[in-house]
Amino acid sequence: MTSAEIKAIIICELQVERDLKNVSGLDLKKCLIEPIKQKYTDVNDSMRVNEYWTVLEESEDGKGYKIYFDEETKMFGLAILSNKNERIDIGIYGTFLETLYSM
Repeated sequence: MTSAEIKAIIICELQVERDLKNVSGLDLKKCLIEPIKQKYTDVNDSMRVNEYWTVLEESEDGKGYKIYFDEETKMFGLAILSNKNERIDIGIYGTFLETLYSM
């Protein structure tokens, strides 16, 4: 998949949300980023590392939640940054909006 294809999925989902200003209290114009492939460590198995597309950063300093897209399952998940600056995958939640509401 490409970055553009992933952005299209997100844009399509966001069209059904009537009040984007109140989605999890985030300013999506600031939090949505250009999708970029990054490595994520599994929360249950530190030896298991997967590559996903990061699509949202909750905070500019990178210390908040992250939303990623798994192109194999075509679903979105949540991650956090560890104290070792590793992205930790904390689970797949489904659609972009389902994941956003799970934050």
